[in-house]
Amino acid sequence: MFGVRKRWRVVAAVGLVAGRAGLLQFPPSPPTYSKALTLGPGMEWRFQPLVVDLNRDGHLDLVAAARLVKPALHMWLGDGTGAFTPIEATWADIGYGALATGDINGDVFPDIVLASHFGRVQTLLNDGHGGFTQKILWKKDGYVAAHLADVNGDGHLDLILVGFAKAGIEVYFGDGTGNWTIHTTLPETRPGPIMPGRALVVADLNHDGHLDLVAAFQRWGIYIYYGDGRGGFTGGPVAISPASQEFQSLALADVNQDGHPDLLINAPLGGGARDQLNGPDVYLGDGRGGWTNSSAGLKSLKSVSAGLAVGDLDHDADLDIVAAGNVTGDVEDGDGLFWFRGDGKGGWRLVQESGLPTSGLSRVHSVTLADVDHDGFPELIALSGSQNGSITIWKRR
Repeated sequence: MFGVRKRWRVVAAVGLVAGRAGLLQFPPSPPTYSKALTLGPGMEWRFQPLVVDLNRDGHLDLVAAARLVKPALHMWLGDGTGAFTPIEATWADIGYGALATGDINGDVFPDIVLASHFGRVQTLLNDGHGGFTQKILWKKDGYVAAHLADVNGDGHLDLILVGFAKAGIEVYFGDGTGNWTIHTTLPETRPGPIMPGRALVVADLNHDGHLDLVAAFQRWGIYIYYGDGRGGFTGGPVAISPASQEFQSLALADVNQDGHPDLLINAPLGGGARDQLNGPDVYLGDGRGGWTNSSAGLKSLKSVSAGLAVGDLDHDADLDIVAAGNVTGDVEDGDGLFWFRGDGKGGWRLVQESGLPTSGLSRVHSVTLADVDHDGFPELIALSGSQNGSITIWKRR
């Protein structure tokens, strides 16, 4: 049992048509999905979960946070068949928040950071034998995104946070023991209304060997900062999407296979455009700071939620998108999950009969792809939460 101690994997549908034309090969039909498991029914789940092997038994485990429950942080151990067993919570409750994982103290076991929506940062150092050493950093602003990465090249993981209201991007240097020291805050504080943070992704965008930051803010838009490998960052706002978009989530992936990271955004058009079709936006990166819109085929929804994931669902070697949203425009119909099949060139097509729900889910806050049962295909893990939220896991049939 995990506790707290105070001292922590295509079969192509081939039509064989005899005749003068010879053999005609048709594209494979996509697989379908069905719900395999529900966890935490009736809870308001928030943010992106962690899918990580906590106890190094070769099976993926699950960590997630919920609103308005105590404790907010929940963990389950996976058995490698798709089943999960809850871990008794013995860690301090600091409220729900954004999660990050990495080996902070260099002992090969994954550790956890919870950046609370209430202004506290909880570090749980995993000893691999069922224990966590707990440290809490007290801050004034709440947080909506967290990431662990070595941004200054000293061999220790550093912590990047995005604040809910006033903090913007905060970069903390780590010392390898779970302590965090503030290094820089980006961007410069603006006068006027608060600018709620929305999302953060970290990757080497320009191939210089240093990690860069992409963050989304409500009203402020997309900001990109390029790292120098020593903890310094230069950059600012990037006009790659309409100012009227209401940013929900970000992802980075090379969807057109040119070797450069591309940016995916779930952000509906604002300004009361209720009849405007929405859906994810894709911007192809050129590795030099240029971005080209490649969103044709993605505008199928009346509204989008924060759920956004990228992966190869049908094993055709091309990346696909799973996005959450609503197709009716009626909030009471709830959200659905929508699979957009990629062609490997930046083109997209909605899979009409995927088996995924097109409505009925409470507001979806994240979608994660992970192979939790070792069958070689990713499961879809959707966190939803308003009044009747849950964690639902959808498996390929």
